[in-house]
Amino acid sequence: MNRLGRRAGWIGRAVALVLMLAPAAWAQAPTAPLPPPRPDRPANPEPEPQAESPAPTETPAASTPPEDNSSHEACLDRLSKLGLHFEKRPSVQEGRCSIENPVLLLSLPNNVEVAPASLMACPVAESLSRWVSEVVAPEAERQFQSAPTKLLIGTSYQCRDQRNGARLSEHALGNGVDVMGFEFAKRSPLAIASQSESSPEANFQSAIQKAACPIFNTVLGPGSDADHGDHLHLDLRARKGDYRICQ
Repeated sequence: MNRLGRRAGWIGRAVALVLMLAPAAWAQAPTAPLPPPRPDRPANPEPEPQAESPAPTETPAASTPPEDNSSHEACLDRLSKLGLHFEKRPSVQEGRCSIENPVLLLSLPNNVEVAPASLMACPVAESLSRWVSEVVAPEAERQFQSAPTKLLIGTSYQCRDQRNGARLSEHALGNGVDVMGFEFAKRSPLAIASQSESSPEANFQSAIQKAACPIFNTVLGPGSDADHGDHLHLDLRARKGDYRICQ
């Protein structure tokens, strides 16, 4: 073999060797690193939080006013228009006893003082005003020729049961008052009691007791029982069928 042939054979073998080793080299070549994620797009994004829906029972605090608020405000407005002198007081809560929207009654129309000033529910104050204006004052003029100047109160609000203990007293709800007597412009005071038969005092007391029945739901006084021999108990206790007690 000549010199040129030997050189060509050597070159051929070298090329073949390179071609055999190239795949292994390529397999061991390091893989190029991936580019870092964009700052505004995290590699593993968390799911977006869903907007919370309000609970079905939730309502804005001011959207549901107290149930009796409008009727109470109307009652206060009537008291003012009638000429009563009173003060609004905070709600009372004392164990089972309570008054939702009490008033402290100071005086009735025509400057009839309430002594002492008495805490009660607004409708009771309104009923007292009606009773004194429509019943007590005309009857005092008829029997005594004198106007009442003072309504004497024994008990208005008081946290207690009825005397027999059967249930909560209407006094415990600001729903009743005990009237002990009256003072007048031109005569001596009159205390509620058993009066001399056919006397002006007996006629007056009997008339105002009977005429209180269409205004109040309960009227108890002398002649009803021993517990009410020295006062008139007046209250607005609601009963089925508008049933009333008048004794």
